[in-house]
Amino acid sequence: MPTFAVELERLWAKRAKELGRDLTGDESRVLDGQLFQSWIDAGRLDELIRTIHANSGRDGGLEDIVVLGYHLREIGDEERIHSLFGGLVSRRVKAFHAWWPRALQGHVGCMREAARASAQAMDAYVEYFHSLERLGLESQRDALREEMQRFQAREPAKSVLPKRRGSSIGPEA
Repeated sequence: MPTFAVELERLWAKRAKELGRDLTGDESRVLDGQLFQSWIDAGRLDELIRTIHANSGRDGGLEDIVVLGYHLREIGDEERIHSLFGGLVSRRVKAFHAWWPRALQGHVGCMREAARASAQAMDAYVEYFHSLERLGLESQRDALREEMQRFQAREPAKSVLPKRRGSSIGPEA
């Protein structure tokens, strides 16, 4: 089966040919959203998780993350919730820690990038927290809150992130 990017490129080309012009930014976003939803409807969830990790692992993609997270909560798919959000949190916490040492030294650009990376990590954490809460997984939710607090305290990534989460859908980082 073709990847998400390949399918999107084909749809984009087909639609542009129908219109006789390139798609606008808004038209491209709508097409992307329609394809994303069609993959959810087709049950291509593991592929979407891998696509999100590949394209938005360190930053961005919040709309897709929220949409897929909502669907996974609705169907009660705990394993994929751990895979999606655990992978994102791991990548984003590590991205923050890549910037943090130079930010601490006062490098202005690194300070800005560390702040952005921190916000991106917290976006993933909040969606993960909400998912665990929605599924009634209180002990896991509470453990995640403690992890979030360690991250907020700027503890090293190895003491922030757990050794292993409940994921079997591809590598975390």
